[in-house]
Amino acid sequence: MITVLLAVYNGEKYLKEQIESLLNQSIKDIKIVIRDDGSTDNSAEIISFYCNQYPEKITSIIGVPTGSAQKNFAELLRQCDSDYIMFCDQDDIWLPQKIEKTFNAMELAEQSGTKPVLVHTDLKVVNQELSEIAPSFFEFQKLVQKDITLPKLLVQNYVTGCTIMINRALKEKCGQIPNDCIMHDWWLALVAVLFGELVCVSEQTMLYRQHEDNQVGAKAAYGLSFVKRKLQTLDKVRENYNATYTQAKALLSRYGDVLDDEQRNIIEKYCDIPKMNKFKKIRTIKKYGFKKCTRLRVMGQYFLT
Repeated sequence: MITVLLAVYNGEKYLKEQIESLLNQSIKDIKIVIRDDGSTDNSAEIISFYCNQYPEKITSIIGVPTGSAQKNFAELLRQCDSDYIMFCDQDDIWLPQKIEKTFNAMELAEQSGTKPVLVHTDLKVVNQELSEIAPSFFEFQKLVQKDITLPKLLVQNYVTGCTIMINRALKEKCGQIPNDCIMHDWWLALVAVLFGELVCVSEQTMLYRQHEDNQVGAKAAYGLSFVKRKLQTLDKVRENYNATYTQAKALLSRYGDVLDDEQRNIIEKYCDIPKMNKFKKIRTIKKYGFKKCTRLRVMGQYFLT
């Protein structure tokens, strides 16, 4: 069974379109579980309508508000017992074959044996009226999907949560998502790289809607506008890097005893970077491959943090 976890907070503007796109998937044998995180708009009424219309397919979870999308998804995941799990934002549109194409890639990965697997796909970036901004999120963000290693993934997330599918083995290996992770998708990807397989489908399987209320959005990762944006938000840039070190420490705390020597050494070296002077920091980034995916971003690692 494939279960889609839909996290909602004040999503009335786009929620109906998203749910309809789930109902229109080419694979019909799915479950949709929705958790509203204390919305103050009409989201609860929309959720109730669809639960009543499709009781065999759609259910909702009611609980204490968590205060963030990351924690909302973590709570959904904690309560889910399914062989395959997908994560869904409230404001996008899934193309009709999204689940089918993702599941096909999952089945192919699992042919080599039982292991934790995460499958993710590309997206098409659109505005709030669904007009195209960029045909490929990977290209828009310059996220080169070749050879995603542990060092690369420690410093930068390469997966987008609303595109991923995980299997039961990965869910069980992850356990409870820790509060010190930056986002659930990043944590799941790290665990997949450590203990299983991270699979990328290069095809765009959904419309990734950009609007004024996006918690996590897509901005072009190239050109002068990118440089200017980073220079204007240096405190935020440093805060983001510090969060990656905290996340790496949580990874060590959770899995340190079961990592191999190479994995443990890589994570320990990454955690040590904040203690280093500029020269040693640059040398360590180069030696271990703690590099982001573009030259501009790597230059930022060297000189802006």
